[in-house]
Amino acid sequence: MRDPYGRRMRPNKLQVLGLATVVALVLISLAVVVGPVLSADAQGSAQAAGPRPTLTPKARPIHYVTPVLGATGTVTKTSTLPDIPLGRFQNALLPDSIADDRGVQLGSIGSGLFPLGGNEYWTVTDRGPNPEVYDDVRTFVVPTFDPTLVHIKVHGTSIDVIDAIPITNADGKPVTGMPNRNADDESTPLAADATTVLPFNIDGLDPEGIVRTADGHFWITDEYAPSIVELDAKGRVLKRHLPAGLEDVYREAGVTYPVDGELPAALQYRKANRGLEDLALLPDGKTIVAALQSSIVVPGQKDRIITELLTFDTATGKTLHEFPYQFDDPSTFGDRGRKLKISALAPVDADHVIVQERTDEQSRYYLVKLDQADDLIAGADKKLVVNLAGVKGVPDKIEGVWVKTRDTLVLTNDNDFAVAERPYGDGEDIEDTGARSQVIEVKLD
Repeated sequence: MRDPYGRRMRPNKLQVLGLATVVALVLISLAVVVGPVLSADAQGSAQAAGPRPTLTPKARPIHYVTPVLGATGTVTKTSTLPDIPLGRFQNALLPDSIADDRGVQLGSIGSGLFPLGGNEYWTVTDRGPNPEVYDDVRTFVVPTFDPTLVHIKVHGTSIDVIDAIPITNADGKPVTGMPNRNADDESTPLAADATTVLPFNIDGLDPEGIVRTADGHFWITDEYAPSIVELDAKGRVLKRHLPAGLEDVYREAGVTYPVDGELPAALQYRKANRGLEDLALLPDGKTIVAALQSSIVVPGQKDRIITELLTFDTATGKTLHEFPYQFDDPSTFGDRGRKLKISALAPVDADHVIVQERTDEQSRYYLVKLDQADDLIAGADKKLVVNLAGVKGVPDKIEGVWVKTRDTLVLTNDNDFAVAERPYGDGEDIEDTGARSQVIEVKLD
């Protein structure tokens, strides 16, 4: 038996839990119904002339490591991004693009983590300051914010920003972090007052993971479509790979960069704000692994705990394989299935990755094998590396991970730009939560 994508199905696993079954359920239901952020010298020159910073030299070869298993974790190092006004940061890259940053500091650079060696990493911001002021109602506090690739260096207890590249279309126009379209799964974008309606932007991206291939191109995941996006070395979108069937929707809406439909069609049924998350670049240098943050929407199954990993060939631009992934029992997190997420991946070798399972408050990390012959990942298929629940010094919302050595993980968090979740009046500065972007090292004992 083969599913709608031509994959061989095995009744004992995929026929019960796989993505093809979910597609059928969905279709049936539809029928029925940036302080020293740039170095001081670089900061001064950027503000004076506004040029794009010098591109980062070629990265050192990636060192892949298998971590110890069944460890306890201890935070041994914490480095924090110093405060820098968001307007100052972005206007140095895209002059006059932010008129009022409402007191927001650069943040949320921990949505992805890709190593360059020597305690340097590429990271990426998400869509911008976007607090959830009511249930499922989010505002865009700085709607002209443009998602940015950020090259950082961890230096003692501080994080220095070495380079920053805004994401743009081929003409150099910012894509912005605004939602794409008026669809059932996307709430209407609102201004900071939670009342004023803002326009959609079909070019908008909500980046999460980041990797860089040997040709100098960046690859990011996006939560909106969801999608996998290829960028050139200057941050310009080369192509956005969408779920099959959405490419014409985006073209008709006037998207200004190339798109195709090379991702599985069912991904378009992802939960709102739960699209594709982190990426892992495997040792062949061209295969990336992406994770769907949570289960796609299945009518009557709000607490469904099956999500997806998928492999994608960056050389051909094609999806290679899908791996249904089953979360741990939600009761072990003290929560419901709808709260479980994957937000971080790290490559280990040609067919193993580290997968993070988390809620906002806790996270655990598993070593899993990508076995196409037995592709449901569940239960004993997951080898625990470490459970960081309750470990002192681990911030909330960990969204990036790297295996630095056999007994050391590097983690980054998403601090949501430290914006308190409430509406704001015209011209009112935000209330700062005090959360900061951090890189932490965890010793595995």
